[in-house]
Amino acid sequence: MDREILHITVPAFPIALARVVHAHLRGRPVAVAPLNSERALLQCISAEAAAEGVHVGTPIYHARRSCPSLIVIAPDPHLMAKGSHALTELSAEFTPIVEPGAGRVFLDVTASRRLFGPARDVAARLEKSISAGLGLEAMAGAGGSKLVSRVAADVMQEPGVYDVFHGAEKSFLAPFPVSVLPGVGESRQTLLFRDLNLQLVEQVAALSVPQLRLAVGPFAPLLHDRACGIDRSPVQPPRLSTEIVEEGLLDQEENDDAVLLSELLRLVECCGLRLRQLNKGARKIILSVMYADGVTQQGKKVLPSATSLDLALMAAAEELFFSTCKRRQRVKGLRLSCDQVAGEAGQMDLFVPAAAEVSRRESDLQETLDLLREKHGKNAVRWGKGLAARREVTVASEAPAAWDPEQNRYMTVTKN
Repeated sequence: MDREILHITVPAFPIALARVVHAHLRGRPVAVAPLNSERALLQCISAEAAAEGVHVGTPIYHARRSCPSLIVIAPDPHLMAKGSHALTELSAEFTPIVEPGAGRVFLDVTASRRLFGPARDVAARLEKSISAGLGLEAMAGAGGSKLVSRVAADVMQEPGVYDVFHGAEKSFLAPFPVSVLPGVGESRQTLLFRDLNLQLVEQVAALSVPQLRLAVGPFAPLLHDRACGIDRSPVQPPRLSTEIVEEGLLDQEENDDAVLLSELLRLVECCGLRLRQLNKGARKIILSVMYADGVTQQGKKVLPSATSLDLALMAAAEELFFSTCKRRQRVKGLRLSCDQVAGEAGQMDLFVPAAAEVSRRESDLQETLDLLREKHGKNAVRWGKGLAARREVTVASEAPAAWDPEQNRYMTVTKN
């Protein structure tokens, strides 16, 4: 049975999502880049910016010379994640075999053909769903392989469906440059140009495998198959991950450590609770700090042993925070990931009563807190560090501080 593979792509996905949220960006030249420096490189550009001579990888200051009206926005990982998740959910209505990506998704609709019709019909329905549900314009490519469907979708200039009939894959790929073939990067492309003067896919397909081996070595058989439109790679749904992830966006951008640590403690409590519900512990934590200018810094720390206790996780997360968050820039969000999740090992040593007693007391305390939160709500009992930080910030914002000579420090003035 011939496979039916769909490829749905939204051009300039970060900009398309930003235009859904911010109407003033529509129809104007827009680019995505970190805003920490004028030398930062553009990561994505709109069609309007491309028409003005702007290219991906160009520094911001250079792009503004080509296009003075260029609007540069910071990357928004949270919006990207929401958009990708929504795109995957819409695609999953037609088949469970969905391979998501950044602004693009592969679907294997071979088994659902009798239910929803041929791939081109599914593509047309999905394109309408994306337009109506997300407000995005999508291009669709249909073919017998991931390679053909991807090239078909990428060649589209306007929303629609490009259906490549079975048996026409080789002739379809023939006029395209060799750069469309997977695995042909800059280095291999240079070899092909220099040694064999191959520029088009049809020129690669016309050669034999031994001839191609002279230029690309062991990659020759796979390259020849791809040039002929043969791609056996399957559509791979995302594998189940054991990673525990919690993410939080601040109500307003902050650079106050007290507020940031309070938010970090909230993420630790959420991760710890999920770990304990699974009877698992984390051996590794990863902290991502998202700044207001679009830059994201990441730090990692390996724990001595797998744990799910809030105190142990918070101590490690706090140390990781101070080693990671070093920029003089406001923070707009934090992301905490607990990786290498495994079963927590019990206390096996017989002659360490002090360590065993401390571990047992912390475990008992954590169990009691979990029971109280389950019965009276998650905010019934909170760690004092998080509450103290939030209380101090709230009071300081509502009332001024005055110098107390007896206490030799500033005291908050309470207004009755």
